[in-house]
Amino acid sequence: MIKIKNILTVGLVLIFASCQQQNNEEAIKETIDRLHNEAMVVNEKANKTKFKLDSLLEQKRMKQEADTLEINKAIVQLNLADEKMMDWMHNFQLDFKGSKAEALKYFTDQLDSVKKVQLQLEDAIKQAKPFTN
Repeated sequence: MIKIKNILTVGLVLIFASCQQQNNEEAIKETIDRLHNEAMVVNEKANKTKFKLDSLLEQKRMKQEADTLEINKAIVQLNLADEKMMDWMHNFQLDFKGSKAEALKYFTDQLDSVKKVQLQLEDAIKQAKPFTN
């Protein structure tokens, strides 16, 4: 009788842990989706900023103004951030296959990655801000 109780207890603990892990995985997926959507808005702003800087850079070149180095640096940072966003989106696997633990780790890592991409986009926009006002 004690063995059956122990087996049932262990079974219930394993089922509960499995459900918790599944819920964590789904919660992380939802958070990734939310952050991805936010990052896309920031990415769109970064692209608009880049277009403004491209125009400004062309105007300065036509006037043969020498202060284009910082604008070029800001454009490079915007391009790099955009590339990171595109790379992340291209490589992200919503239907990742693996064990529960592997999936949880994968989605946790992806959550960190999309956060870093968004921060890189925001930093690039801040760097460009003096030229877009």
